Amino acid sequence: MSKRSLEESRAGANMSPEPDSNGLLPIHDLLSPGEEEHGQSSGPSKKPRNFIATVACETCRLKKTRCDESRPRCGLCKSLGLECVYNERKSSKRDQSLTMIMSTLHRLETKLENIPTSILSDLQSLRSQIRAPAHEPQTQLSPAFVDDANQRLSMLPTIGDNFTPAAAGNGDDFEFEENQSKSDPAGRISISFSQHGVIVWPGARQILPKQLLAAYEMLGKNYVIELESARPTLPMFISSYPLQAGDHWLEVLPLAMIRGLADAFFSVFNPSTPIMDKGFFFSFTLGSAIESGFGYNLESCLVLNVLALGCLAVHAYQEGNYPLPGTQGYRFEPPEWMNVVYEEQPGLRFFNEARRRIGFLMCDNDIQSCQFYLLSSVYYSQIPRPMDSWTMISRAATCCLSMLTNLNVNFDEWEGDMKSRVYWNCLMNETILVQELHLPSSGLSRLEEQVPIPKFIGFETTGYGSNRFNSSSVVDDSYFQYHFLAQVAHRIILTRIRHSLYFYSDSGTFPLPAINTELHHQLEQWRTNLPTAIQFNNAPYSSHPTPATPSIHPSPSASVASPAHLSSPRPRHTDPNKPLSPAIAVADAMLKGRHMIARFHIGRPYIYKALRIPHLLTDEDFVQVRSGLQNAMDWPITQGIFRKMKSCIPIKFAFCSQFFGQILLFYCIAHSPSARVRETLPDGWERWNEEMIGFLEDCAVHSPAIAQDLDLLRNLWPDN
Repeated sequence: MSKRSLEESRAGANMSPEPDSNGLLPIHDLLSPGEEEHGQSSGPSKKPRNFIATVACETCRLKKTRCDESRPRCGLCKSLGLECVYNERKSSKRDQSLTMIMSTLHRLETKLENIPTSILSDLQSLRSQIRAPAHEPQTQLSPAFVDDANQRLSMLPTIGDNFTPAAAGNGDDFEFEENQSKSDPAGRISISFSQHGVIVWPGARQILPKQLLAAYEMLGKNYVIELESARPTLPMFISSYPLQAGDHWLEVLPLAMIRGLADAFFSVFNPSTPIMDKGFFFSFTLGSAIESGFGYNLESCLVLNVLALGCLAVHAYQEGNYPLPGTQGYRFEPPEWMNVVYEEQPGLRFFNEARRRIGFLMCDNDIQSCQFYLLSSVYYSQIPRPMDSWTMISRAATCCLSMLTNLNVNFDEWEGDMKSRVYWNCLMNETILVQELHLPSSGLSRLEEQVPIPKFIGFETTGYGSNRFNSSSVVDDSYFQYHFLAQVAHRIILTRIRHSLYFYSDSGTFPLPAINTELHHQLEQWRTNLPTAIQFNNAPYSSHPTPATPSIHPSPSASVASPAHLSSPRPRHTDPNKPLSPAIAVADAMLKGRHMIARFHIGRPYIYKALRIPHLLTDEDFVQVRSGLQNAMDWPITQGIFRKMKSCIPIKFAFCSQFFGQILLFYCIAHSPSARVRETLPDGWERWNEEMIGFLEDCAVHSPAIAQDLDLLRNLWPDN
């Protein structure tokens, strides 16, 4: 990722820009300070962009020359025969805060990695008891292990120091449905992790209406992929803004519009999917795109994608009635440029301009290319177009593989840390689609042990540009960095759930109680060890909840203290029942939602068992079925403020897929021949069913696969 020097960033800015007819400055004259502000002048020609030294040596600092940072001596000192001395940069308060974040997450990760060793020792103890001489009393064994104990313990997945997601597999679910009737040598049958796989569960097929099954058979098992792959591409027509601006409309966009859309993006989407570095974007990427007249370069592609997502972000602010970033007041006030966001697909004019430019750059595999494809994936995900989103994720994964396998990466520097950020963003989003739709994975998961979780090292310049375009924010970025790192840890646990619990046997021995207990324990360790600023309780979510707001006065007895800058966030409104911003609403809802999702997926194999062999359920099995169904209800991302603010709901297709499977599960449990199974249904499940149907109806107009899912579900109630 190339960077320009300070002097070059100022180049071309010495001439005072003159306003155009509408009072706005021409866009190519903006984003650089003038000579009155900095007292600098530059020539008419532009120089190629050079690298900015992060830590220059003392000689280069005195001579004010560019340092190449070579160690032990830089190029200048070597040529002059001088001693080369580097002064290490002092850590800032922000660095110290992020150090605390990493320390907290490291402790959490260490706990999660070390927990399985305790259960391993317990299992080894059980094995030794089972192998004990026949004269020893059999009462030492739990009743669950009396019959065929050796066989049952041999079926356990390997749990210990080597039990990691990378060791468990590459994250896909290929042919799980086809192999459900085939058991492995241990007698296990794999259960699909996909919610679309519920419709082929043998127990579910005994209960689901015949007309629904007949309709499904006519579609075929891959109907979701087929429908989404066959849909028309996004319209290629580009509507210039304003319409009379012609083909060069981007070059005359007012700066206020660019800044407003970019601020909206960084305030809504980037906090939960931290693909871009805000400081670098405003200091270099944006200026480079504008200076080139939005030419055919990666900087222009990145800026255009940011503006496209910014249009969706502005919609979210309008839906939630939040004041736009950098504005005063307590409610949404439409800016002068509001009409730019009004399209059939908000932001499409910018997105299409980016698509048009990327063609000549498609073979690049650097950070900027990876960021472009990830931003494109986020845009497709918001529409939603899952296959297009997966295609972009796959392309981003190729960039990650190229950057991380062929080059030496220093993850303790800004550029290496950015590679870590894009890697984890890519991996987590790829896993969601791969597991749901049985798509081929990129193999990115095999690098999990090599790529550390990001430290969020800030990009630093000499001061120019880093603060000039910073908009005021409700909460410091570190708050959202907590959330992202917590997501990474949660993804590890969710992968463990899939690889260790999703098995069934006709004898009723699976799922294994010991594994279930251990996974619940790990999940609660994840929740209780979250940093204080993002702690939440695990009480059942109400039907009309209020997402949590950042901890303003953390408990002094908490094990992890919140950063100082989180202790007193500036409130932007007086409504105590409303999250402080759309980004906070998303972050908090997704965090608690992930806890519920994990508990639901732990209970799902027991629901499979309840539908297939209800007569073999134990009392503990019924507890797990009830817990799984309870945690399948009232997911925060569809509640509260999100009933109105739908433009910023993330991974919509994934939620639609979850709801498709959950509606089938609730129906099957409600129509189970076993009265005791039916009694596991939680209160309010019928209301929640209607809410899930409503969510699907909202998204069905944008996706043929979701529309088809909805048509299949209507066969559950043919008379309605």
